[in-house]
Amino acid sequence: MTKPLFFHLCLILLSSKALAQQADLEFRGDIGVVYHINKSNNIKFHYRLDIDENITAFKRSNFSFALEKKLNKWLETELYYRFITNYEQNEHRFRFALITDRKIIKKTKLQLRTMLQHDIAYFDGDYLRKYQPEWIWRNRLLLQRSINKRLTAKVYCEPFAMLSHQGISLYRLRSGSSLSYERKKWQLTAEYFYQTEFFDKQSKVHMIGFGATHDITKAIRPKKKRK
Repeated sequence: MTKPLFFHLCLILLSSKALAQQADLEFRGDIGVVYHINKSNNIKFHYRLDIDENITAFKRSNFSFALEKKLNKWLETELYYRFITNYEQNEHRFRFALITDRKIIKKTKLQLRTMLQHDIAYFDGDYLRKYQPEWIWRNRLLLQRSINKRLTAKVYCEPFAMLSHQGISLYRLRSGSSLSYERKKWQLTAEYFYQTEFFDKQSKVHMIGFGATHDITKAIRPKKKRK
């Protein structure tokens, strides 16, 4: 592990420990695989474990699937599904996102992601007849810097707005940073974010997360050896 990644992990742990007394401290552990169908299309499968109450209690398990498609040099889209489960209930989450980025200086990009998100608990007829759908509109502005060939740093800010039959209301703000390290077919990520609710001043969250994603493209579709 490189020194920048080590120091970033230490900073995440120390800052989160100090702030845990003021707000809930959560942990997210993520493991997943990615398969590159071709140069423009990717498929991802992930499992994520969420722990809250200052990293002492199970919050939920998340099983997700995503299809990413690059439309052109500056625009890509993502279709996403997640199954969320805990001791109390199950939930289905659907997301659609458009992502664009632009190089601003050497090794540095600015990215904008606009996303519509919808959660639903059941699909049976009785529930759907009474159900009034609500959508969440998320807009993330992200700055990405390539430190070297393997190490990438990101900082971002993302407001959440609720779209319903009553109108639109801004209710949440999330800001954070992450550091990713790529080696062979693995990408390792350390992340921290802070989240606050506009209408509930007591609902503040500090989150630390660690993830690992493995590229399985060559394992499924090995290159043919030239004769």
